[in-house]
Amino acid sequence: MKAPSFLALLAASLLFVGPVQAHGDEKHGEEASAAPAATNGDAHDQAAMAQMGEPAGAGESSGAHDEAGEALDDAGGHADEGETGVMAVLKKLHPATIHFPIALFLMAAATEVFVMRRKEAGLQSAVRVLVYGGAIGAVVAVLFGWVHTGLWFGGDTVMQVHRWNGMLIAVLGIAMAYLASRPSQSRAWLRASLFSMAALVLIQGFLGGELAHGPNHLGISWL
Repeated sequence: MKAPSFLALLAASLLFVGPVQAHGDEKHGEEASAAPAATNGDAHDQAAMAQMGEPAGAGESSGAHDEAGEALDDAGGHADEGETGVMAVLKKLHPATIHFPIALFLMAAATEVFVMRRKEAGLQSAVRVLVYGGAIGAVVAVLFGWVHTGLWFGGDTVMQVHRWNGMLIAVLGIAMAYLASRPSQSRAWLRASLFSMAALVLIQGFLGGELAHGPNHLGISWL
């Protein structure tokens, strides 16, 4: 074979093989670049979720939080936050109404101590007015308590004691108002009721705090 013919054949072979190799390199290059692109895409998605405050396990955490919220509703009988209108407002008034009977009954008991020490001070009428106000406030607080939970008798031990202790306070308050309205030489029954009521409202306030703020909300577990 002559040299020019051999050189022409060799050049043609190189021209045929060259594009094939180049195409193969492009394909491998695309595969190599696809992996970093996918990695970069995942990293970008994770960064976007981090900026939005949604960690990778946000879905699982949300589900666990929802389950915990449902358990808290079952234990404490909280009002449905999704409700709107007048009933939603009424369900939130129970915490606002409980302060009046607590304050009035405690002041009535404290005033009765002054009556015991100084009968001539003329504070019997003040005790009577405080008892009347506390009895009315206790009935109103109990009514709003039932509005808050609905006709519901569930809950843990704290909820049960809080519920029925509140009913006892309302009934005892009405009985105290009756005793205070009667002119009597002896105030023994009224005084016994007043001091018992003072203890009951203190216990009720503590139980309400346990329900609203969680167990051991005062940090006195060491007692």
